[in-house]
Amino acid sequence: MLTARSTPLPEVLAALPIFPLPNVVLLPGMVLPLNVFEPRYLQLVDHALNEGQHIGVPLLRPRGERTADRRPAFEPVFGLGKLVFHLRMPDGRRLIRLEGLGRVQLVRELPMTNLFRQVEAAALPEPPVFDKSTLLLLRSQIERLARLSGDDGDALGSLLALPDPRILLYALTAFLPSLELMGGHDVASAAARRELVDLQQQSLAADTPEDRLGFLVDRTATLLRRLGEATEASILLN
Repeated sequence: MLTARSTPLPEVLAALPIFPLPNVVLLPGMVLPLNVFEPRYLQLVDHALNEGQHIGVPLLRPRGERTADRRPAFEPVFGLGKLVFHLRMPDGRRLIRLEGLGRVQLVRELPMTNLFRQVEAAALPEPPVFDKSTLLLLRSQIERLARLSGDDGDALGSLLALPDPRILLYALTAFLPSLELMGGHDVASAAARRELVDLQQQSLAADTPEDRLGFLVDRTATLLRRLGEATEASILLN
């Protein structure tokens, strides 16, 4: 997460290059691999390599939504990534990895001066989690989900060893699509698949850690209820 030492210089956030994606939410602590081949994003990578290695990754809005100047619209709160790996391929592609440093919020989009888009952004704070009782409830829910998750249970249970509750909340956010699928979420349509990404975006964009905590408690409670119903149905069928 963004700290005083990892926050980019003001001039970086004043003209931050962005790599909008349709189905990815870059979370703090997440490592995002990308295969870059479009000319505008090849130019963006070169820019980032020369200007501090920071790239914003906003989630594109669904259904082809556009800004007033007809550019694809994106969510105003998004992940700030740092370029931690770059490989130039013989065919011109770049293989890169971005590490999620924290969250930023759109201030305004800048006029186009390159092939890629740039914005002025503001770093968002990450205060501690103060609601210890609700945090204990979430931890108990994670333990129960881990027991019901089969082969994924060990990975989910390992979240409980994370020392910083803020990191725990983001790590659980990363698990949300897998947990929703385990709970029977239908992904037959593009809209249904988009709902999984929107859950992650909602968690990322929460105003406070307590808001994020409450959202995740609600989601895990719903999943536990679904899984409990599925277990009871399986027992009855057998």
